Amino acid sequence: MINPEFSLPLAVPLRFFRTAPLWLLLAGVLFLLEPSTVLSSRHAPEALALTHALMLGFAGNIMLGALLQVAAVVAGVRAARAGLAGLMVWLGLQLGVALLVAGLWFMQPLLLQGAALSLSLTLLPLAGWLFVRLCRSPACDPTSTGLAFSVLALVTTVLLGSALVLVLTRGAALPFAALLRQHVLWGSAGWAGMLLTSVAVTVVPMFLVTPPWPAKLVRLLVPGTFLLLLAMLCWPVLMPLLVLPAAALVLPLWRLLQQSKRCVDPARWLWAWGGLNLLLVFGLSPWQAEDGILDAVVLGGQFLLGGLLPIFTAMLGKIIPFLLWLDYRRQRPLAGPLRHMGQLFPERWLKYLGWLALVAGLCWPWGGVAATAAGGVLLVYALLLLGMLRQACCKAVAALVV
Repeated sequence: MINPEFSLPLAVPLRFFRTAPLWLLLAGVLFLLEPSTVLSSRHAPEALALTHALMLGFAGNIMLGALLQVAAVVAGVRAARAGLAGLMVWLGLQLGVALLVAGLWFMQPLLLQGAALSLSLTLLPLAGWLFVRLCRSPACDPTSTGLAFSVLALVTTVLLGSALVLVLTRGAALPFAALLRQHVLWGSAGWAGMLLTSVAVTVVPMFLVTPPWPAKLVRLLVPGTFLLLLAMLCWPVLMPLLVLPAAALVLPLWRLLQQSKRCVDPARWLWAWGGLNLLLVFGLSPWQAEDGILDAVVLGGQFLLGGLLPIFTAMLGKIIPFLLWLDYRRQRPLAGPLRHMGQLFPERWLKYLGWLALVAGLCWPWGGVAATAAGGVLLVYALLLLGMLRQACCKAVAALVV
């Protein structure tokens, strides 16, 4: 259940959401600078830098903003000085991502070590605090439980990433290939996948007016995914089983979307398209080429551009106007020019972003010129999203002074 009275100050989640397109813009520029190098190998420094600009810069800002806001309104978890705490987390994340992207692009050990330190000092205390507060929260719904598991996956991802930095910069005697595989798994299926599942349980029925998710499924899906990832730490041969939690999320999602009362809402097909790509990526990833050339790059890019990008587009198109409208209603509870969220973020805006996300996801798998075109689409998408978010915020401010 959503409890708007526990909502964070508007600036806290909005700061993360408005920063995300800047990292997407940077990712598009980086890709267009070295498209052939990025596509040649997943181990190329340029490919690693681009991946983290997308996954930690773009997706990470959206996921952290959503995590903090949903934890507050669903489980009642918020810091005493939420505005200051949110600002410190935001600053630490941006500094860490900037150092990491620069360190990987130029392969500079000091920058990589600084990134590991900044991200560890920012994300590990945050995750620990969130986990304790979520466990102590009286809320026992699947979303709250799923958020607790997702922050554990975030901790694991950060620790594995820090270990990889030690191998790269200090020559630590650790199994690099195994660490890299687990880092990717815990970051994608763990942190991103479990958080996405937990948020979808709440936002899909709420914004798309669908029936609720099957109760037993949402109660078991995230804990089951977490246990599977734990088992894969010891037995990587279990990796093909990752398609099971993906299917358990996507197939019911499609069924719910078919029953949505908002049949013409662009968010409906964006969730469906993103879910299809997530299912394909997790189904095909165990059989990628052993040498990691191109196939891994294509699958990783499809996870980000075909899976996460359309779903995050749908989420931003609903969550941001909802937060702005909620803040407006809190300040103007009786009357005013804003009557519904669509006045802040029209559905045609979401449709424009959705088509760009669709084009990027369709172009990327073909590689070569088509993949380069996807990089250009990212630039247009990022600039358009930045402009739309600015206009939405300006509309909300203007309505308050009328």
